[in-house]
Order: sequence, then structure tokens, then C-alpha cells
Amino acid sequence: MSLEELMRRFVAPETQQAAADELVAAGAPAVRAVLDVLCDEESPVEWSTSAGVLRRIGRPALEPLMEAMAEAPTQEVARRAGWAYSGLVIDDLAVFEPGLRHPSPKVRSNTAYVMQLKGEEALPYAPRLIEMLTDPDAGVRQRAHWALEGLGPQVVPLLKEVRRSRTAGRLRAPALAALASVGGPAALDERDLALVRRLVRIKMRDEVPEPMHLDGSWFALPTGDRDAVLDAFDLSDPEPVTMRMGAAAWGQEHHGQGWITSSRMYVTPCFNGWTLVFGCPVDDDDAEVRDTVLEWCERLSARFGAAHWYGISCGDGWTAWCVAEHGRAVRYYDAFEEDDQIGTGHPAEEGHLLPHEDGFPEDAFDDLDTSDSDAFRVRYEQVKAELGIPDTCEAPEFAARASVDPSALGPGTRVEGHGVLALTALGREEGHPRGALPI
Repeated sequence: MSLEELMRRFVAPETQQAAADELVAAGAPAVRAVLDVLCDEESPVEWSTSAGVLRRIGRPALEPLMEAMAEAPTQEVARRAGWAYSGLVIDDLAVFEPGLRHPSPKVRSNTAYVMQLKGEEALPYAPRLIEMLTDPDAGVRQRAHWALEGLGPQVVPLLKEVRRSRTAGRLRAPALAALASVGGPAALDERDLALVRRLVRIKMRDEVPEPMHLDGSWFALPTGDRDAVLDAFDLSDPEPVTMRMGAAAWGQEHHGQGWITSSRMYVTPCFNGWTLVFGCPVDDDDAEVRDTVLEWCERLSARFGAAHWYGISCGDGWTAWCVAEHGRAVRYYDAFEEDDQIGTGHPAEEGHLLPHEDGFPEDAFDDLDTSDSDAFRVRYEQVKAELGIPDTCEAPEFAARASVDPSALGPGTRVEGHGVLALTALGREEGHPRGALPI
């Protein structure tokens, strides 16, 4: 069967799968025709189907895909070609090595991604990936950094060699960040640790609080006694950090493994009289989260006079809060567990709806296309204003009235002391997790 006939069958849905298999069997002669289909944004063939054929053809598709990435007329075409390239069925990783030195940043970046996917198998190419940490293109530099993380601890000696080299020049700074990402603080020698600590001290002098992205849970305590807070959470080995570092560490911990296995916690400076603790030993997915929160808040409030806990998810609308005073919980609310409330009408909720309450008439949006978000927002604001429907109180709003809202930190926030990252019991066993933090 001719290539032209195969391509006609490939475009037809009823014969597409059989034609795809035959194109793979045809190998090199089929590459250009399938690549044309992949790069045609108007093609009736799903792009991932064309990319899958090229992936299976393997080695003959490598150079054509590099060319397609380098010359792509749009970002979408470059993305498609890159996806096909990164999944080529090729056993010999050496054939990708020229891509690490290709003139096109798209090709260099995608080739670094291939090395990242291969893990330890790509160790022979680590020296070139290290060199790419100073690539002229920011995207390539970031991809090389991620690739070195993917290679694992065996690249640590190479990175340390760069750090100690007198001729490494501009490469020394990104090598330090890569060291921290690959091995964590334990991979840094005393000279590098001293350098990082000095930079942290300098940055802390003039740092201005910035709003934090909230997705998880945290505690708020009305105290500036950091040592007492560390003791209350059984934390040790506190390492001074900038607020930016602490927020980034919380993000890594929360999105990486969840509170219940957290190896470190971020204890903030004292903000407007309140110390916040992120990375707390409360698993947001735990079925017993309510009992655990109540236990912690009551114990902490017996020590500090009051203790607040807040939770919010940026993905599913969950929000919750708990307030304890002098050893007793006076308010607990969870938007997903209305029947488990403790107390009602806390002053911080006054004049607002709770998340599970709907103040809108049932027919307020009946004549709207629910997929038209702009029209919905206009109608929402109109009805809300006409009927005087109150705003909804969620964890950040509650915190703003009852203690401190981390998402509203700014130049007007009063700051006393400095924050620290401190180890939990798990952290004392395993050390700080891998990952570089922005200072």
C-alpha cells in the first residue's frame, strides 16, 4: 500500500488505528507525512495520535522533530513536537546528546526534559546539564535544574566540584541552588551554609511582608515568644529564614506530602502580635481532622491564652476555622461538615454569610447560560447589591478579623523578630527535605 493511501486511511476515523500501526511499521519513510499532520493545527487527526505514531517510530523521527521544534510557527506546534520528542522509543540515550547543544532553546529545553525523565540513566550527561545552568535562555536554565534534580544524589559530587572551582565563574551560584535542590541543606558544606545564612541575615533586615498563597491549614497564636511556640510543637534545630523562604517551604511541604508526615514547620515572625505556624501536624485529608484540631487548639490555648486554626483549599472550596480560649474550644466551623459545628455567631463572622449559606433567591440565575462566567458575575453582583446580600466569610476573612490574614500581609503589617524553619520528630530522623528555597 502506498504512503499516500496510508495517510488517507490515517485521517479517516474508522481506519485510523490500523493505519497508525502500518505507519509505525513503515518507519522512516512515514515520518515526514505524519509530522506534517502533527504540525497542522487544522488537521482532523487528534494531535496526540500523530505524536504517538512518531514516538513509536522512534529514532528516524528524532532529527525531524528537533527541526519541527526549532522552526515551529506557533507555541502550540512547538509543544506538540516537544511532546512527541520527549517520548520517542529509543534505547540509546546518546542520540539525544546533540540536542543539549542545539541552537534552538526549545530543543535544548526538551532534551533536558528527556534527561530528567531518564533519571540515573542520564548521569553521563550531567556535566553538560550543569553547564546549561547558565544557558542564555531562562526556560532552559530551569529545565536543566529540574533535570539535575531528576538525576538524584549522584550528581552532588559534580556540583560540589563546581562550587569549589576557581574557574567556574557564573556557574557557581546556580550550582549552589542545584545542590540544595538535589540534596537539601545536608549537601552543602560549612562554607556554603555560612554563605546562605549570611545572605538570609542581610535579606531579613529590609524584608517587607508579602501576601501568602493559602492552600492548607495553619495555626495562629497571640504571642511573640518563638521559643515557647517551638516547644509547644516539639520543634528543634530552628534555622532563621526570610518570610519568602518560609512561605516557599510551606508550599513544598504541603503539596509534596501532607501535614501528617511533615519534616519541618515554618514559624513566622510575630505579625501584629500573632505568631503563625505552617506545616502543622494536622492532615487535611484525615477523617479525624476535627478531633485532632480541637485537641491541638485546646492544648495550645491553655498555654497561650488563645489558639486559632484555619484551613482553606484553593481547589474545592473547603474552608474551616477553630478558636479555643483558655483550654476550651469556643468555635469550630467546617464548610463541608455543617453538623460538626461548635458554637455559633462568633464576632468575626458577624454581618457575613457562612460558606454553606446561600442568600440568593432560587430563581436568581434561571435565565442565564451557566457556562457564561462573565454574565454570571454581572448578575451575581447586581442581585447581591439590590438585595443587600452580605459577603461570605471564609477562613482568610475570619482570620483578618480575629487574628492575622496571611493572604493580606503587606507593608502595613507590624513585624517583630524573624521566622524560622524547624524540624519535627520526622525531620530529626530524616533531615530537611530536598529543594532550594528562594531567599
